[in-house]
Amino acid sequence: MWILRSIGGVDSAGGSPLRGVIAAADYLNHAIPREDEFVAAVSRLAAAGLVEFDVAADRYWLTAAGRSSAAHRGTFIAGLAALPEPPPASPPPVLPAGVFSSAVSRYLQGST
Repeated sequence: MWILRSIGGVDSAGGSPLRGVIAAADYLNHAIPREDEFVAAVSRLAAAGLVEFDVAADRYWLTAAGRSSAAHRGTFIAGLAALPEPPPASPPPVLPAGVFSSAVSRYLQGST
């Protein structure tokens, strides 16, 4: 759920770059997700119809269902209760080699 909130917490209009999602995740959970955690979460959230992404454009955003879901606002307990049963994962986003680690490095260095 922290990845859902991280995607929804940055730029809901134009979508968030991966670096922005990582920064929001660190702010919300005081942790940077591992690449495998991020990819699995985005895959499940996309299968649930809550997020969409365009890896080539470096954009991740909430769908209308994601924006209207209580899962991305309020307390974490309320958010967990609002999430639907996890559907089978959709095909995971395929991040080119080094893209995730580069986004983490740019975030940690404070650059865009």
